[in-house]
Amino acid sequence: MKRQVTKFLLILLIAGLGLSSCRQVPSRKVMGLSDKAWYFHEKGSDKMLPAKVPGSVHMDLLANGEIPDPYYRDNEDRLQWIGERDWVYQTKFTVKQELLKMDNLELVFKGLDTYADVYLNEKEVLNADNFFRVWRVAAKSLLREGKNTLEVRFTSPVKMDKQKQEQDLVPLEYLYAYTRKPAYHFGWDWGPVYITQGIWQPVELAAWDDARLRNVRIYQNNLSDEKADLTLLYEVEADKDVEVELTATCVNTGQTDKNVFQLKKGMNTAGLFFTIENPKRWWTNGLGEPYLYTFKTEMKINGKVVDALSERTGLRTIKVVQEPDSLGKSFYVELNGVPVFMKGANYIPQDVFLNRPTEETYKATIKNAVEANMNMLRVWGGGFYEKDIFYDLCDENGLLVWQDFMFACAMYPGDDDFLNNVKEEAVQNVKRLRNHPCIALWCGNNENYIGWLNWGWPKQYSKPDSAKVWRDYVKLFEEMLPEVVNKYDPDRFYWPSSPSTNWGQPVNTEGDVHYWGVWHGQEPFEAFQETENIGRFMSEYGFQSVPEMSSVKKFTLPEDWDIHSKVMLTHQKHRIGYPVIDKYINWYYRFPKDFEAYLYVSQVLQSYGVGMAIEAHRRSIPLCMGTLYWQLNDCYPVASWSGVDYYDKWKALQYRVRTVYKEILVSPVVEEDELQVYVVSDALEPVSATLSLELYDFTGELLKKKDKKIEISPNTSQVYYTADKNEFLDGRAGNKVILSAKLIGEEPLAENHFFFVYPKDLKLEKGEIDFSAERVKNGYELTFNSDVFAKEVFLSTDDGRGFFTNNFFDLIPGQPVTAVFITDEEMADIKEIIKVYSLVDSY
Repeated sequence: MKRQVTKFLLILLIAGLGLSSCRQVPSRKVMGLSDKAWYFHEKGSDKMLPAKVPGSVHMDLLANGEIPDPYYRDNEDRLQWIGERDWVYQTKFTVKQELLKMDNLELVFKGLDTYADVYLNEKEVLNADNFFRVWRVAAKSLLREGKNTLEVRFTSPVKMDKQKQEQDLVPLEYLYAYTRKPAYHFGWDWGPVYITQGIWQPVELAAWDDARLRNVRIYQNNLSDEKADLTLLYEVEADKDVEVELTATCVNTGQTDKNVFQLKKGMNTAGLFFTIENPKRWWTNGLGEPYLYTFKTEMKINGKVVDALSERTGLRTIKVVQEPDSLGKSFYVELNGVPVFMKGANYIPQDVFLNRPTEETYKATIKNAVEANMNMLRVWGGGFYEKDIFYDLCDENGLLVWQDFMFACAMYPGDDDFLNNVKEEAVQNVKRLRNHPCIALWCGNNENYIGWLNWGWPKQYSKPDSAKVWRDYVKLFEEMLPEVVNKYDPDRFYWPSSPSTNWGQPVNTEGDVHYWGVWHGQEPFEAFQETENIGRFMSEYGFQSVPEMSSVKKFTLPEDWDIHSKVMLTHQKHRIGYPVIDKYINWYYRFPKDFEAYLYVSQVLQSYGVGMAIEAHRRSIPLCMGTLYWQLNDCYPVASWSGVDYYDKWKALQYRVRTVYKEILVSPVVEEDELQVYVVSDALEPVSATLSLELYDFTGELLKKKDKKIEISPNTSQVYYTADKNEFLDGRAGNKVILSAKLIGEEPLAENHFFFVYPKDLKLEKGEIDFSAERVKNGYELTFNSDVFAKEVFLSTDDGRGFFTNNFFDLIPGQPVTAVFITDEEMADIKEIIKVYSLVDSY
């Protein structure tokens, strides 16, 4: 069967091929080596200990009882020696004659951390120097029937970085810039210094005859509501001239295409074609189903299946729109022809030791984002290109990914060896991820450009040296990386650096913004609401809080329960973290009475400030079309900007985000003594609703009620009610009332509470909060009542067990609030297990 592709399309598609491995379901033989008996020792020592692959030196030392838990108390200080020394990993494995008879045998390391010399049967076969790459070694000539030995010798990145810096004609400031390894391993303002080494991804021996499938790119030629025209373009490697038959099946539709190809020795391209009638599109969380199509491919030689693979994708159009407007230039994501406001967070690695997060850990993290109504995560450039499961889950749950290349907060080398290494890293990862519908864009780096432009980095160099360092930046981020994206993933947007605009300057003209006037600049939370601080796309901002008491107990002793103790300072990585929190507490809250109250108040403070920011960003549609706060998660138990702590406990912020990221938001605000009530809608259709404004005093008495029928326009932010603040209050003091704003359609759509004074000025009284508990399928349904108004009601258990579906809520007398306590346990004494705490209890 003949197939024809336009010359232009073939050139475009073939340009995107290269050497990369797909997720495969092969009939060729793959022998896993990760599950063999591995041992490790420090270089120069004969003390051999069992090891786990994938894994790391730190975790292997911990498993053997050689070191204490690296995350416990201040153990970090005593374990730095591990990253400064060299380590050796060894295993033995048996190869049978059946495998040796195959024409090609390849030793594959899917991830080495980081400087590794590999010896197969005492012969050096590889010098690896990049954490982010897959390494392949032709091994047939070195393998033998029976026992074989494999040894991986790791050299400390600390040693290598110092050596490279000393040899550099223009030494760079940050040592981590010399090594292609996650920057956060060298310490960040939310993570410890643990410079890991080890085999962090699986190892295997792959064997094949004649030909194998290397890669498939699913190219979307055309997409409309009527049909989708697709090309599946394969990279096929042959070790001789050979005829193969490729057959691809769309699992969803049952359609099949096949063709015969004459391969030449070396790398070949081959294409199969599909037209899907009435295709289902992939949508983000909240807008529709993230529908995925699966394509399975078999390759036959002489009628025998010799290789197979399976690949998924979603059909959608996506672009980042930058068009001139009255303020400058827009910056928004258009999905399937619709401008979509991005609601999400920055995502960091889930642990320093990357063999610890499990499939369940990943599922829980993505679930946290989905349940908080997010539609985008930013994979930050100081971590790593995440494992396949992360992107698979984002595909399945409708979460777009802003994908940084792995560069952060530094200037990097520009010599040929470094650039060639990075190029291969970029090619491998672009090709690995390009079929994922979740990938929204590629970004060159995190804060490198703005650091050079606005943070005084050039001052440490002479003018000629400064010019060289900047030229190296241009070569990497404005030439090489965009060339890789353009060649291998040309339909996706490339953004050289995030942010494009620095806080402290007018940020609302174009590009994206990391706004750190709040926190780093120690500006008040109200600065979040000022127009000059709201950019076209807010890709970073945030505020710190401390984990709750049940989490703190996991890494401390009672003697550590003081914010200024050595242990609590060890778990605060920002140089002035607690003093900054203290400053903001004094601005907005009463200072907490004790350690546990401090943990609680830090969380409601964070929720108050970041919630204020998100509401301001959403009210600013279409000027602002995205808000990604820093940060979703933690890699370590620590005081940080996260909404979910290391132990997967939701902070007050995460509950607040769930409210302010709902599809429809009602958002009251006072500007120049005028009460304005905005309604923001991400819905693609108009919505009829009643806007209900109810003013209560703290005894629960309804003081005023205003109802207004409204038509909520799709994808907009609009003011639907205004009033003079003082007239609305009818002369009442603002410190004794609460405004409950609700949107009610066929069912409740949104609710938000607004206060006319700071939390510290509220005249709260200590009352009696009571609750009932009813056993339900997944736990206990709790119903709470109070005889006086209770603010920020916090539910917890001493040991952190279970999950509360509702928390940090306000409780108006006469208006019960429910929460489900999710647990598998039977609890006859549940009223004693659950602790109830509110703001008035903190002072």
